[in-house]
Amino acid sequence: MARNNNNKLKAFVRFDGSGRIIPSSLIVQAFKPAVGNYVEIDAKECCNYTPTPLPSNCIEFVVDTTDGTEFTFSFVTSVVPINFTISWGDGTTHPDSGGGGYYEESHTYPQEGRQYTARICFDNPENVQQLEFFGND
Repeated sequence: MARNNNNKLKAFVRFDGSGRIIPSSLIVQAFKPAVGNYVEIDAKECCNYTPTPLPSNCIEFVVDTTDGTEFTFSFVTSVVPINFTISWGDGTTHPDSGGGGYYEESHTYPQEGRQYTARICFDNPENVQQLEFFGND
């Protein structure tokens, strides 16, 4: 078998809006592709990607914008202060806090017809008593 020692070729993978590698997006060429969010990786280790595990105080959910770009959800916490951060999956992050009780959060996504992986992390998830997604099923 012939060996390719062409060090001019580089490996690139494409990332989606949520920061995940798009499957089958590996490209090996001399220059970074001009279109898309491509990042150079070590060509010798291109296939040893290990995803970062989800922290235990977070949940992830997929928002499908096929029927519109507005998304709303709510949650109820016990009446103690809580801190939370929402990463909407489109590069927007929203840190917030409150004294407990009912919270409603909404976001408008930039593109219709896409899926976004959103994440919400609570400082004390055991204080969350209810989580509801309105009409987004």
